[in-house]
Amino acid sequence: MQSNGSDQSRRQFMKRAAGASALAGLTGLAGCSQGGDGNGGNGGSGGNGGGGGNMTSMGSIANLQNSYWLSWKKGYVEAAEALGYKTNVQTNNGNVTTQQQQFDSAIASNTDIIVGQTYTNAAAISLAETCVQAGVPTILAVTIADWYTPQDAGDEYVQFFAPHFVNHAYTAAKILFESMGGEGGFVHIEGNRGTAPNIGRNKGVDLALQEYPDIEMLGDRLQGNWIRSDARSAMADKVSQFGGQIDGFFGQNDAVALGGLTILEENDIDVPVVGIDASEPGLAAINEDRLTASVSGMGPWQAGWSLVKCHDYLNGHSLQPAEKMMSFNAPVCVKNTDEWRDTVERLPVVDAAEYNAAIFEGSTPYDWKKMSVAESGEDSWDPQIDLQPMNEADLKQVLDWKDEDKPNGYSMPGAYTDQAAQEEITQLYKERFQNNPLK
Repeated sequence: MQSNGSDQSRRQFMKRAAGASALAGLTGLAGCSQGGDGNGGNGGSGGNGGGGGNMTSMGSIANLQNSYWLSWKKGYVEAAEALGYKTNVQTNNGNVTTQQQQFDSAIASNTDIIVGQTYTNAAAISLAETCVQAGVPTILAVTIADWYTPQDAGDEYVQFFAPHFVNHAYTAAKILFESMGGEGGFVHIEGNRGTAPNIGRNKGVDLALQEYPDIEMLGDRLQGNWIRSDARSAMADKVSQFGGQIDGFFGQNDAVALGGLTILEENDIDVPVVGIDASEPGLAAINEDRLTASVSGMGPWQAGWSLVKCHDYLNGHSLQPAEKMMSFNAPVCVKNTDEWRDTVERLPVVDAAEYNAAIFEGSTPYDWKKMSVAESGEDSWDPQIDLQPMNEADLKQVLDWKDEDKPNGYSMPGAYTDQAAQEEITQLYKERFQNNPLK
């Protein structure tokens, strides 16, 4: 890790100056911070971060109406309390303008850290650069503009990371195809087209299909838009068209899987079904033998890790260049782990009931201070998950970056094509990953 402690006063001065300037033009803007829950917690002593225990943070997410985002908030609040930050969850309901206003308002209020996810790829640029210009460290995960890296924004864009969408969907599809006995027809209802999670998950399903020549996708993929109601409509069309030919169903997330499943059940079609997210409803369906498997979205870890890494940055630790874009592998949740551990290679296999208890009941199992270099030291910190750096090839596969979309004259930072730098970070995270609390 490289120390940037000498830049602390400069960044804090920039942040205060930007905040004061923005505040002058933001009278009344606080009313745009829809859905915020105010201060969600204060506790913990943590590192100094230049604030002596009076540090503030904001978590920016879409909504608090589903278990993924509720679990994200849980991890964010836990990590903030462990490290001594006041919390402020702001929801934007997928409105980019609202999210930008919330970022501006937080900066005007001298917020020390901003973490979350952007709803669109393009929004990542303006939001990241808003934070960088104000000297506020941020991590905006999962969604990022094509051919745009944290280095293109500046130092305060601490890191980008995303689930390895391809591995996650490949594993879920493999479990589905094995549950089908290696043959037959299945329905695939996707999420929102054009988004990295959707594209990557489609690639994962296609990759698994190559290994199962006797499995056939029944017709084209229909959009479920990540929600139950649209998935019900899509599945109704598939049942009308294919009926008894349906031997399995792949839902692009748990909401899609459960929405489509209700139509199958209403038509007495009893087939294996898999999803992604490991939501509370999805885990309950696994326990009830209605769903076969679901890959975790790791909402609590994503939120807590984001805050921890920004905390490290404030305390003088910058990530290495090849560490700035990462992917992670999450566990797949099933009812009978012994049935799948010899079949699944790319992801850990965990018991759905035990995962539900660990994530949704009481405190999460993560040691947030142990994740922190500032709190635990260079030789003792532990990410508590399987993280890998993304090189240029990975970015093309996982995030679907295409050469033809690269801006004229754009040169990718060398860290993403430097094999030695990539291998160094790969080995670093292998060595530091000591404890998997979900194994």
